[in-house]
Amino acid sequence: MIVNNINNVPAEDVSKLLRGTKGFYVQWLITKDHGSSKFAVRRFMVKPGGVMPLHNHKYVEAVVILKGKLRIRTDGNVYELGPGDFFFTGPYEPHAIENVGNEEAEFICVISYEDDMTLKPLE
Repeated sequence: MIVNNINNVPAEDVSKLLRGTKGFYVQWLITKDHGSSKFAVRRFMVKPGGVMPLHNHKYVEAVVILKGKLRIRTDGNVYELGPGDFFFTGPYEPHAIENVGNEEAEFICVISYEDDMTLKPLE
């Protein structure tokens, strides 16, 4: 069993992973390093005005919003979501995320591990 606290997990700047991203930080809470071979659990913190531009990837993603107000853009749809809302993206489904609120947003994101974990920018 692994037991820890989010305050002990370093945050990484997501702009290093996907060009055009600003104000997004991720903590990898549960990973392959912990023995989880099928999925990873991540916590994201998003500064006001933070954006992750339109992108896709092979892995599926389940997101639960804990704090703040996020705009989620997909092919042809825009959603404004807040605490308690959740969404799911399938493989290669284009999506973008933006913090449209005045406070830091926070969400938990569970992803599948796939043979290709590349983030592909689409704009």
